Amino acid sequence: MIIMILKIASWNVEVRLSRTNTKRRDNLSLIMKTIKKLNADILVLPEAHSESSLDYLKSRQQLVDMGYKLFSVPYQDDSSLRADAIAQQTSLMLLCKLPIKQFDIIRLGDFRNAFVAIVKAGPDQFLRVISLHFDDRLETTRLKQVIDLVNIINQSMLPTIVLGDFNAMHGEDLWPSKFLRTKLVNLLAHIVLPSISLKAIEMARGDVLKTLETSTGLTDVDTKHRPTTTPKKIGFEWLPSIRLIQIDHMFVSKDIKVNRFCVAADGGSDHRAIVADLLIK
Repeated sequence: MIIMILKIASWNVEVRLSRTNTKRRDNLSLIMKTIKKLNADILVLPEAHSESSLDYLKSRQQLVDMGYKLFSVPYQDDSSLRADAIAQQTSLMLLCKLPIKQFDIIRLGDFRNAFVAIVKAGPDQFLRVISLHFDDRLETTRLKQVIDLVNIINQSMLPTIVLGDFNAMHGEDLWPSKFLRTKLVNLLAHIVLPSISLKAIEMARGDVLKTLETSTGLTDVDTKHRPTTTPKKIGFEWLPSIRLIQIDHMFVSKDIKVNRFCVAADGGSDHRAIVADLLIK
């Protein structure tokens, strides 16, 4: 039996592969430096760039020089629903150093695109990688997305990794979710940074990830549920880069074992990259 060890990562880069108006954060140069440092075999970048900017990126050749094949998937959101977005139309990217046998764009919840890639991980050995970026506002929308995702996952028995920005937290009795669901927090959320706080409360419901786990048998690579995102986002650069909640996840099928997992240091986005060394049987 051949066992492959692959370094897999996911990092929401807050559209910083495009030009962004930010005064207190470095943008493209720091993002590129962090990507190079991560040195992942497979790296997915939710909210990578605005749709119109990819062909003009000076960094494109830098990514190719790092050994990556580039695949970009436009979200194709309903722009009327995303008036508060950083860029009206953004894209999800796959950077992969391994051969890609098949790459398909999928639609989840009739809301946003995602992708499924079949990666050749070794001789006669294939790995299915599914990446996504769920809606950041409503749990009801995310539930529609995850139901479609479950149907796609259950269509194949290939070793599977599902990763990206789920904008959803584990519920149960984990303290961040439990705290966000209290009456006091719900009251304060309408007063203190409501554009962030009210979304966080929705993310704390826990229904989306519970549906994914119970319907597919996949498990979250990070059993400690370490926070991945901070309030230091574009427009709020004055806030501290302190990790508060876990909404970036990596789920794997039972035939994939975790050798190492970490949440990376601040690399210039409001999210921290999640990185795992995975053993593929």
